[in-house]
Amino acid sequence: MPLLRRLVLLLALGGAPVVLLAQSPDTVKVGLWLKSLYDMDLSGGAYNTNFWLWFVYRSDSIAPAESAEVTNAKAFEFAQASVEKKGGLNWASQEVRAEMKQIWDVNYFPFDRQVLTIEVEDAQNDLESVVYLADTANSTYSKEIELDGWKIESFEVSTTQHHYATNFGDPTLAEGGSDYPQLTAQLTIRRNGWGLFFKLFTGVYVAFFISWLAFFVPPTEVDPRFGLSVGGLFGAVGNKYLVDSILPDIISTSLSDRIHGLTFAMLLSNVVVSVISLYYAKQERTATYKRIDRTAAAVLVVIFLIINVIFIAQAAR
Repeated sequence: MPLLRRLVLLLALGGAPVVLLAQSPDTVKVGLWLKSLYDMDLSGGAYNTNFWLWFVYRSDSIAPAESAEVTNAKAFEFAQASVEKKGGLNWASQEVRAEMKQIWDVNYFPFDRQVLTIEVEDAQNDLESVVYLADTANSTYSKEIELDGWKIESFEVSTTQHHYATNFGDPTLAEGGSDYPQLTAQLTIRRNGWGLFFKLFTGVYVAFFISWLAFFVPPTEVDPRFGLSVGGLFGAVGNKYLVDSILPDIISTSLSDRIHGLTFAMLLSNVVVSVISLYYAKQERTATYKRIDRTAAAVLVVIFLIINVIFIAQAAR
């Protein structure tokens, strides 16, 4: 608990007010070295990480390593903590093992870019007592980190203040809010998604072309004509369930939703055209239903391919 939190504190002693000037906050240089990343769980909204965290400061009255916490972690623990005197400064370091919460942006999955954020905050000392200064020169990530299917684009650390709309009941703080020092580390990664894309979405394209083959079957052959469309529909639905099982639930429309939605629309169009062709075949208007089948086969496949190219180009840019 800091000794003085206000710029001026008036105390009534013997009927005379005594003015005490607040002390300047202690400056703490904070750095982070990212050691490893693993178990990236899209559906569970989490990943695991190990990193080293250090604090360099002058005052012996504070212990920032002991009051630090990882605020956006599901769970964390400190290990190998040490404090040493180095050239008149205190150097505290410790390893942190954490399961981090992560809101994955999967709108363009599997061509997604993710920003993994680690937030370290002083849980006891507010900004009137301690100020963080980022050790940008020494904060980085291990070059031995290998993320299968991902490319690391950037890493940066910065300091900010975390505002809480409460003073947590502390009578020495102003009502309605308090600010605490925070270090933020951000690792930006991008997925190399082409291999995963073909693994996950080949099924939906096969389903479409199975249904599309129905245009080359006479509509009077009802079982094979409509059986191809139904088979394609089941294939597309199964593929969507497979992809959705990997991804978290989101409100927005992802690339997967757009591709599957387009495929369902095309499959429905195939069935509608087959019904129309069957009607003209029953009327013995052979030339008419053949013209409808030829036109639909060409138009629908062109529309399907062009829209897919647009969707994929937008995601992979």
